[in-house]
Amino acid sequence: MDLLPERWPQARTGRLEPPPGPLPAPEAPPRLLLLDRGDPLARAQLTPLGTLLDPREERRLGQLRRQEDRERFLLGRGLLRLLLGPWLGRDPAEVVLGEGPHGKPQLIAPEGPGLAGAPCRPRFNVAHSGDLILLAFHPCREVGVDVEELRPVPGWEGIARRCLPPQVREAIRALPEQRRHAAFLEAWCRLEAGLKARGLGLFGAAPDPREPAPAAPDSGPVVWPVALPEGYVGAAALL
Repeated sequence: MDLLPERWPQARTGRLEPPPGPLPAPEAPPRLLLLDRGDPLARAQLTPLGTLLDPREERRLGQLRRQEDRERFLLGRGLLRLLLGPWLGRDPAEVVLGEGPHGKPQLIAPEGPGLAGAPCRPRFNVAHSGDLILLAFHPCREVGVDVEELRPVPGWEGIARRCLPPQVREAIRALPEQRRHAAFLEAWCRLEAGLKARGLGLFGAAPDPREPAPAAPDSGPVVWPVALPEGYVGAAALL
């Protein structure tokens, strides 16, 4: 079953408004949000979302050379804060975010009414490619998400040999040649989403076998394909 992300924003309101609705139930799949930076409604939020960034994020934004990278970072991090704030009962600009040892963004234990008595805090992940920014949220379980713009991938077979299981490689090779690059990117998204759920996937590398895996409710992440606009593939994972 493909997961269908919610589009944001859906209307021009003149003010910053998070998508309505709560976090999903603990047993549910992750909640997904999708922004298209080519959408005029999304571009209109660049300046307002920029006001939510903290000084460290502003410095990181300033270090990005390409305009498209700056826009993807600003939209992703700004919407992340906009949604986390109401869930935590805090001003979005006051939500304290950090990064795990492999770069995965995480919540730094804020005090706030939204967390009072809660068994765990929200987990989230962000991915982007081309014009799309994809965010995933879950109330308790570690979540990972990945998106890729469809394109030729020179040397995909060498990458697949290093990172994908033999049965997946063979299934891709069995396809007509014109389908292989898309199938490789689909498999890559599944791999990357699962690694990100474990906090190991931001650098496109297979997990270090010396690293202890985090506790999981089963033997590995549950992975779903994500329904995206034509020209993109994606996946989401829960650990």
